[in-house]
Amino acid sequence: MTLNKIIILDDKAPSEDFSTSQLLSNLTVGERLLVEYYESTETLWLESNKEDDIVLMKDFSNYPFIFIHDSFENPIIRDGLKAVLFEKLTKTSKVVLFSGSRTESELPVERIYDDQISKDTFCYEILRRQYFNNFKNFIDSCLLTGEYQVKYLYNPYVNPKKDKAYALFEIIKTDLEDSIQNAIESNSFNELLSLYGYIKTSEILSRFSKMNDDEFIENLEDFIETN
Repeated sequence: MTLNKIIILDDKAPSEDFSTSQLLSNLTVGERLLVEYYESTETLWLESNKEDDIVLMKDFSNYPFIFIHDSFENPIIRDGLKAVLFEKLTKTSKVVLFSGSRTESELPVERIYDDQISKDTFCYEILRRQYFNNFKNFIDSCLLTGEYQVKYLYNPYVNPKKDKAYALFEIIKTDLEDSIQNAIESNSFNELLSLYGYIKTSEILSRFSKMNDDEFIENLEDFIETN
């Protein structure tokens, strides 16, 4: 399965706190491959010769999310052109505006950017520190499910790997209703082990096969919580 990349536009110096450069250095190789990082707009879009318009220099249609540093003091995009740009980008992509002046929220914040220009141009807004701390979970949500889930960008108390583990756990419990043997031989049990880097060995099969149903459920839940 081919996963679509996202774009990040951030002019913050690598040495500054919560910079995108630092963020990307904390990602795995697989996570980093899903990100295109730009420090300037010169290959992305240009101001048009026509007044108050922007020409897109890149096809953004295959990028489900575009992250843009929306600084008040040193804006990457001139104020008069922001709404015009965002209206064009949001036709194919979700735009996420991040800065140090945004309000922290555990729920996604999505607003109409400028209702005088377009009532259909919605952008997400997020505090830079949240973006920095939660971005890895956001990327992992795509690696684990095939799509980017914005809730993981805002809420630090949810984790895509653990959520997937518990979804598999529920399927395994259904298989357990038939028998323990059916549960440990299921694809879901194997997928749960693989999720945390384990291989279904004869030792693991032997251990779980000797348990009763309650012990099986308790041990499997402990496995998820401690990994």
